[in-house]
Amino acid sequence: MSAYTSNLLKSSLISLAATVVSLAAGFASSVIAARLLGPAGSGKVAYALWIATSATALADMGLPQTLLRNAGALSGEGHAWKALVRAAFRSFMISVAMVGTGILFYAMLTYAYRDARHAWFWVLTELLFLSYAFYVFSTAIARGRNRFGQTARSTVVGGTLQIPLVFAGAWLLGPTGALIGYVARYLPQALHLRSYIDKSVPASGETLTPEMHRYGRYMWLSDLIEILVLSRIEFLFLGFFFSSTGIGYFAAGLGLAGLIEQVMLQISPALIVSFADAHAKGDRQALQATYGRVIRMVALVMLPISFGGAIIMPDLMPLIFGNAFEPAIPAAATLLAFVWLAGLSVIPWGMISASGRSDLLLRVQIICGLLTMLLLAAMVPLAGLEGAAIARATITTLTFTLLAWTAWTSVHTSVPFGALARTIFAAAICAASAGVAVYYLDGLAAIATAIPVGGVAYLLAVRILRLLEANDSRLLMDTIGGKLPGPARPLVNNLLTFLAPG
Repeated sequence: MSAYTSNLLKSSLISLAATVVSLAAGFASSVIAARLLGPAGSGKVAYALWIATSATALADMGLPQTLLRNAGALSGEGHAWKALVRAAFRSFMISVAMVGTGILFYAMLTYAYRDARHAWFWVLTELLFLSYAFYVFSTAIARGRNRFGQTARSTVVGGTLQIPLVFAGAWLLGPTGALIGYVARYLPQALHLRSYIDKSVPASGETLTPEMHRYGRYMWLSDLIEILVLSRIEFLFLGFFFSSTGIGYFAAGLGLAGLIEQVMLQISPALIVSFADAHAKGDRQALQATYGRVIRMVALVMLPISFGGAIIMPDLMPLIFGNAFEPAIPAAATLLAFVWLAGLSVIPWGMISASGRSDLLLRVQIICGLLTMLLLAAMVPLAGLEGAAIARATITTLTFTLLAWTAWTSVHTSVPFGALARTIFAAAICAASAGVAVYYLDGLAAIATAIPVGGVAYLLAVRILRLLEANDSRLLMDTIGGKLPGPARPLVNNLLTFLAPG
């Protein structure tokens, strides 16, 4: 196993472990908000989260992505990377202050023309924006310097704070109180930012080279389109044509699909750092080998969860969020059935980003953003929640297709379509097997039966179709074997040997 592949897997596994905690905390918080506040109240919380993330994308000017890509390239513990951070932070603070002032001004207008209760909602949204913005900046530096362990620990602490604070806040203060827990979620890593800012190092504007400015500018515009348009723009259309209740329904469906998508989004920084290292070394063979392997491994995990989750959605949605969210079932099933494509899109995106061709990413984002607005304008008035879900599924498919094509034409890395097609077939067998249990049973009994039945069927399909190669099995054991508890090692080894004989 090459050092390149080993470092990629280790960084990815650390990010994945932190992501599991983060997703569990985030999902539990969304369930708490849904149960305590109902569709309308949880819709308001989801809207505030979207405002905070969108404001951060507007304020960061692509600087976090620039630091993620370049802070690690400035080798050693000397002053070069610290000077880069200082220069970027100076620009970052100016833009954050401007955007933050705008949100506070809106809170003041709300107080003047409505009441204090609604104004406090926007004050908490402002605090959420600040917490999240500094979290994003701090995380980019840490990951760029390969400090994935630190970000993982901060994620665990933030997730531990989030759940009880969301519960107490929602119970006592409604949607406004629930936001307190989300503010606390991002504070631990945000506070680490102080340790990266060395005031003894001068902040020279020349540290940010023209190439860095160009890269950051393209990434900024790309992220703006991603977050403002491609991530949650459905909230605007649903809120305009319907109400915050419609936003709550759609947010519940996105919450389930997001459990899968966020895993890949959290792994993506490790992909960018490792791909960028291989690009710098000019190792094309390692790039293609790792690119194909990552796509195959991610598809093996995501596809059965995506297809199987869509099948059990009629029983899963009411069980988790309550019967009040039954209208969200068709939309949630559609979102979950296509979310695997969103996860896979992170891989060619990371490859293109690592090559420095952020202009190509921007081109893809502009095309998908424009089509998203057109589809939503046509589909939401006609089909409501289901129309919004169909529009998102269509754009998700288009995004993966365009990114994969762009990675092939610009970086010369190709998607292993044969292996991907076989994995889709295996996941369809998993979903069909789980569907039998859902058809004959209801509620918790259906889910408890469908998951193991689908899991066994999928494992058999993986072996029969030879989706896992012997080299993959050895690579996984070399990477995670030493981290497993003693009794688990032979079990995992035997399972991998069964799935990849020879």
